[in-house]
Amino acid sequence: MKRFIKYALLALSVALLTNSCDNYLTTPSQSQMTIENFYNSPKEVDQALTGIYGTLKPFSKYYFGMSELRSDNMFEIKESRGNDYSECAQFDNSNLVDNGLVKSCWDDHYTLIAAANVMIDKIQKVSFSSDEIKKQYEAEARFLRALSYFDLVRFYGRVPLSLHTLSVDEAFSLKQSEPQLIYEAIVDDLLFACENLQMEAIDYNGDIQQGRVTKMAAYALLGKVYMQMAGYPYYITESKTPNGNGDTKEAAKQLFKSVIDYAFTHNKYWTSTADEWGKQFFSEGDNKTFIFEIQYTNEKNQGNPYTPLSRGGNTDGDQYVGANKTNGYHTYIERQLANTFLAFNGYEIVTKDYQIPIYSDKRAAYTVFIGSTFDEETSIWQTSGTAEYNNPISKFLEHTYRRLYVGYASIDDNIIDTSYWPQNFPILRIEDVMLLYAELVGNTAEGYEMLNRIHERATGVKLEGMSLEEFQEAVKMERRYELLGEGHRWFDQIRQNTFVNDTQSKFYYYANEIEPDNADIYKAYAARVSQKYHIYPIPLSQIQIYTGLYTQNEGY
Repeated sequence: MKRFIKYALLALSVALLTNSCDNYLTTPSQSQMTIENFYNSPKEVDQALTGIYGTLKPFSKYYFGMSELRSDNMFEIKESRGNDYSECAQFDNSNLVDNGLVKSCWDDHYTLIAAANVMIDKIQKVSFSSDEIKKQYEAEARFLRALSYFDLVRFYGRVPLSLHTLSVDEAFSLKQSEPQLIYEAIVDDLLFACENLQMEAIDYNGDIQQGRVTKMAAYALLGKVYMQMAGYPYYITESKTPNGNGDTKEAAKQLFKSVIDYAFTHNKYWTSTADEWGKQFFSEGDNKTFIFEIQYTNEKNQGNPYTPLSRGGNTDGDQYVGANKTNGYHTYIERQLANTFLAFNGYEIVTKDYQIPIYSDKRAAYTVFIGSTFDEETSIWQTSGTAEYNNPISKFLEHTYRRLYVGYASIDDNIIDTSYWPQNFPILRIEDVMLLYAELVGNTAEGYEMLNRIHERATGVKLEGMSLEEFQEAVKMERRYELLGEGHRWFDQIRQNTFVNDTQSKFYYYANEIEPDNADIYKAYAARVSQKYHIYPIPLSQIQIYTGLYTQNEGY
């Protein structure tokens, strides 16, 4: 659906999303007539919804910079100058209050919420051919609003909660809400979405629209919300649930089971081989296997912003469709994780000029890409890096030789600058659901089935005979390997309350084992980590909008 994929934000949608008075919660007064005159037909509602989906475009860089880099999955090396990403990764807490990434994350999420609120308010007066289709449109908007609030409460804790279009006066008087209240609103939106979304998104003409949210996406996200609620730091074990029993973990289990059963009875979402698994992360795999994904395309300012950040300091930068088209924040898979995940036993030649390691875990070939160069004079492969030392995330990078490796044509000529990368970013995947389900059911037959479907596909090894504790550790590690680079690890560590020890261990490992000459630097990073930093600060720009309206998070 090119109209949707291109994120062609209509002039109206842009007007609706423009901030006023540097405030994120309200729409500008000059657009009020436009808003009132626009929502008059299903076609106009459809156009507005397309604009709301378009506001997801920057989200992938927040899952990278504020989640993945913050966790023990990745490591941000020392910077000669501060930057937004290193400040997040190194817990530079004194500078995070006016960190540009932290600020834009807040602004972009509330931009989506403001647009969704307008649509949800205005759709009520619009006549559709059926009430079912009308409710589906509202459900899509409420799903997207719930996703935004889910990110906000996980990133910032106490945030303002707005579920309708606000006037300027209302916006300037809206205080922060407690996380429990925000979660209740998220659950309400997702319960509505579960009830009213279709198995396939259908527009007002009855046409199926790929890339839009479905009932299974709502089930999966609501299950993830329940899991996060039930963990640290809120331990909310009772809430509204689809079955009415109020048990959040039991509800999550039932929702995940529904998604899994649907996937395997309808041949959806699952890729049966490691090679097919790897191909889904290229642009050719867009809208084929992920339950829900952010849409990108190969056009100016319409590409995936995660991609140019993920190259890292790889010395083969010229083969990433030109080093000038990637930023390279020197981000690497954390060394201890790399030592196990990236074990390999030889090289496979891709071309005369390049080769890749043969990994014991086949996922690694699609998650990182370490190459060697053929020396014409000596006829020797000159290794530019090793699995231990040269391992930036490349899962979402349309690397020249990675494409060749899977049989796809080069897209070098189509990548004009850093804003053109076309591959989609997964928000919800079946493997995420399966492993959360395994976590809930433990070392039962069902738990082993979920874990081994994923583990055997990647390694050819079947896991068995583990104690409950060993099984849960295996599930945690499988989530790291399977979902590496996708922004889940930090939130897993929060809900399991392991983030302080895990992150400090990462820094101490570098201090003691990797760079003892710079041990003081890494120990200083470790000293910055404490329980209160499971959330980021409220951006200073928001604190300053109206003195006394917001209370800053502890430690900032």
